Amino acid sequence: MRPTRLTARQTLTLGRATMILSGLGMLGAALVAYPFAERFGMGVQITGHLVLPVSAAFFKIGYVVRLASHHALGNMSAG
Repeated sequence: MRPTRLTARQTLTLGRATMILSGLGMLGAALVAYPFAERFGMGVQITGHLVLPVSAAFFKIGYVVRLASHHALGNMSAG
């Protein structure tokens, strides 16, 4: 059985979705960790602080995937 390969358009969609989801994760984590911290327990606050850099890393990965797919599509001005 041959493994399936993603097309450049599918990779572009994957990169964009990763950026959107991780951006929402960063927003939620920042809200839990800072302005609304008093509403959450210590465990949730710690989780918010840990999720923030992890979601930022996924955002960067999504951006690189998006750039690579634009390159594959021949759209060099999309950066």
